[in-house]
Amino acid sequence: MKLHTVFATGALCAAALAFTAPAIGGGSDDAESDEVEKPMGGGLQPVKLEGRYDNPMRRAKTIEEFRDLPFEQQDYWGYEQLGLEPECVHEIREGLKLVYGRKYKKAREHFRSVDERWPEATTAATMDAMIWQAMMLENFDFRFDSQYEVATAQAREDLTAALAKPGFEGWEHFLMAGVIGIEAIHMVRKEKYVAALPVAFEAMDNAQKSREASPDFVDLKLADGIYNYWRTVVTESSKVLPDFGDHREEGIAQMEEVEAYAVFMDAPATLSLSFTWMEEGNFKRAVASTTRNKQAYPDNVINLLVHGQILTYMRRYDGAHEAWDHILEVDPKNNRVHYWRAVTYIRQGENEQAEESARRYLDSDHLEAWQKSNAYWRLGQAIYKQKRYGEARSAYKEAVSVDGNKRAKAALDRMKDAKKNGRIDY
Repeated sequence: MKLHTVFATGALCAAALAFTAPAIGGGSDDAESDEVEKPMGGGLQPVKLEGRYDNPMRRAKTIEEFRDLPFEQQDYWGYEQLGLEPECVHEIREGLKLVYGRKYKKAREHFRSVDERWPEATTAATMDAMIWQAMMLENFDFRFDSQYEVATAQAREDLTAALAKPGFEGWEHFLMAGVIGIEAIHMVRKEKYVAALPVAFEAMDNAQKSREASPDFVDLKLADGIYNYWRTVVTESSKVLPDFGDHREEGIAQMEEVEAYAVFMDAPATLSLSFTWMEEGNFKRAVASTTRNKQAYPDNVINLLVHGQILTYMRRYDGAHEAWDHILEVDPKNNRVHYWRAVTYIRQGENEQAEESARRYLDSDHLEAWQKSNAYWRLGQAIYKQKRYGEARSAYKEAVSVDGNKRAKAALDRMKDAKKNGRIDY
């Protein structure tokens, strides 16, 4: 499955992607080609405008005055846009930083504490679902599928109950859009495209309701930006879909606005922009985006996977291997890194090491059919370049047997032609 297939289909889940952007990148896979392809508010107690919460951001005029405020600038933005107490916004943001930093256990404990302090904040189950999905996306597998389903069901139940009570609908619908959107993305990953569509539209409906309740909530523009950009990409590459017009610049501007002014979604916006710059062929800007997230969250495996891929495309192989090494330091059990390390080695001509990495990946558990076939295709490439043509042919044939891998079929046809013309023998 190509990167752009997952991400472009996700444009239909725009509301979801605003929430799940930190995760979706984990599945990126340019395995179809050796060339650099274009990858295709709720339930809290009413705010009392007394004491420290009487909009101090409006009164602070100098840098020193801002520094004296009890919370950060984004916390007051959340207060203004969603009506949540700045302290609550701050705690939610701190929890998200734990998620982005891959401190999953601490994040779960933190959000349970948030819900205890603000009983109707309704964050714990939502974040639990997000964490299970992120853990699966680190390997692009489904090993925690049952845990994710339980968390999602609980999050839906909690948010439905919260929405039955008046107040903070902007926040509640935003969370619901995220929960349902993650479901849609999960279905897309399982190639259940038809089933994903109504779920995606449900997510988008919740995003619209969030916008109606909190029209100044900047973070929702990430959904708009992703939708505008990637729907343009999808429709322009299809002869079947109706014309949408070119909204790429608009989409990029919306994502950049969220990156600069988001309450919660600044890091996801940055990762979303890295995919956008790859699609635009601007790899310098793409790697600048992943580097920015890497500086803030150095152990985020999903960001590191994307970072290493971009460096590989740029032929900055040492930097790519540094990313792969870092992933294995953070999570020695990560499997996906071995596939991408094989790709890096193939591109730099280190074919024995590429073969070793490809075989290591094929020994992984929880591999999907497309992952296995692409790994056999890569293995065939590495072996072919070592002039072990019979073994390469066997690897290509294995890839074809798994799911009819088109690239492996093409390689076999080239080998047949080369043998016929006496260039190789096997």
